[in-house]
Amino acid sequence: PYARWAGAVLRPLAPAHQHLLLVWLRTGSKPRAAAALGLSAGTVRARIRELSRLLSADLEDATVQAHLLLALRAPAPTEGAGSENGNGPARLETLPAGLLDTDAARSWARGLVGGLEPHLRIALTCWLDHHARTAPAAAELHVHRTTLANWLTQCAEHLAQNLGDATVRAEIHLALRATRTGPDDPAALPRRGGRTYRRL
Repeated sequence: PYARWAGAVLRPLAPAHQHLLLVWLRTGSKPRAAAALGLSAGTVRARIRELSRLLSADLEDATVQAHLLLALRAPAPTEGAGSENGNGPARLETLPAGLLDTDAARSWARGLVGGLEPHLRIALTCWLDHHARTAPAAAELHVHRTTLANWLTQCAEHLAQNLGDATVRAEIHLALRATRTGPDDPAALPRRGGRTYRRL
């Protein structure tokens, strides 16, 4: 199912398109991707907009980016593989049913993000949903940007991962989904009085 889904969602793309997207996701920004590819940043932006149209997906969305990286890393599908994921046409917004719900996936995910305290998990999820931008994530969490930055440092130290790496962020995004037991919602962030957690 994984290879079939990946082959179906990537079918509109030429190999050069896939390479551009992979470089963009790995570098984490259009200017850095442009430098790596020997193109102008404007050209890369224009091409990504066009690829977003071809894929009928919002390539700026954190979940879509994580799924796209997963698709680009998939093994080549076998000849004659279908274009459906079992629930209709394959789309980047939706993974094949059960893809993250396997012992292997859960074991991988727990190894990556297991043991995070609830407030760190919620903060990390929110930050990733905001494309690794601290200011809007802090605003949604109702904490100071410095507080969020400190939490992200704690996350990086606990996970032994470089959160500045776009590929790492995509993998963490998937791992958080695979290990979710409830909503990682900013509204569920533990609160207390004082400067660390502002009361709503």
